[in-house]
Amino acid sequence: MDAEASRNSDALEIRDTGGVILASVPLTSARATARLGTMPRRLDFLDGGSFETSDNDGVDRMLGRRSLLHRLESSWRTVLVSVLVAALATAAFAFYGVPAMAGWLAHHTPASVARYTTQQTLLTLDKIALKPSKTSLSVQKHYQALLGAVAAGAPASASGYRLLFRDAPGIGPNAFALPDGTVIITDQMIPMVKSEDEIEGVFAHEVSHVVHDHGLQRIYQASLVPATIAFVTGDATQIGHFATILPGILLQAAYSRGFEQQADDDAARQLRRMGKNPAALADLLERLDKKMCGHGGCGPSWLGSHPATALRAARLRQS
Repeated sequence: MDAEASRNSDALEIRDTGGVILASVPLTSARATARLGTMPRRLDFLDGGSFETSDNDGVDRMLGRRSLLHRLESSWRTVLVSVLVAALATAAFAFYGVPAMAGWLAHHTPASVARYTTQQTLLTLDKIALKPSKTSLSVQKHYQALLGAVAAGAPASASGYRLLFRDAPGIGPNAFALPDGTVIITDQMIPMVKSEDEIEGVFAHEVSHVVHDHGLQRIYQASLVPATIAFVTGDATQIGHFATILPGILLQAAYSRGFEQQADDDAARQLRRMGKNPAALADLLERLDKKMCGHGGCGPSWLGSHPATALRAARLRQS
């Protein structure tokens, strides 16, 4: 049966299409749902009864008010301002909030999570991109000693620093650090190194990534929601999820420009403390750039989001 509601003084009457009063209740006892677009409204009464109508304007007139939400919806200026504010807030959160939260989470991540992330990342890398090293044991021991000398002047990671060698024909010369202090160097990097100063510069750069938790920060930035859940709850399934993100970050060298500059600056300072010249690292970077991208260089996106090699080299030589 169709019905309509009308206001009669302080009473609300529900009538059928013939005008017969079906119900009459005090107006003060009626509670209307909020107005939202053209959705039907429901009037609830104290006796448990209810009445639904699509005549939203009529309900507003009877109750003598319009909802704040509807008034806002009806103003295109308000809607436009709201959209702009939401867009600006989203952009601000993306550019400032996410990095800030990622930094806080990374610096407060338990050592056990860093070790687990390293283990899972290494397993993934060994499956998809890395092979057992062919570098001689004598060279491996020598490089281990060089890493130890560099790391002696840096804050210790949760598990100390260790060096692993891997053959990576599909990647080429590269070195990267994992969250727990493990540094991986590819066999293809060895022939590119011409002096101990150069490889010590590489190690100092990678140690800086560990000290500042750059790897964990990139994980959190790339997967902030599941990472936050993992941090708060210790849910290993969430940790396993974002541990799968790091291999791609490492293989693409997709640290931010700020992280790379910070690692370069730390490396330069460490080399100076050791009586070495940061220009050695600059020489190696330029040699790698030429090897990977030819005489024209790789430009500002060598191996991902690294700053331009020429700018990095110039900054190192000025350090």
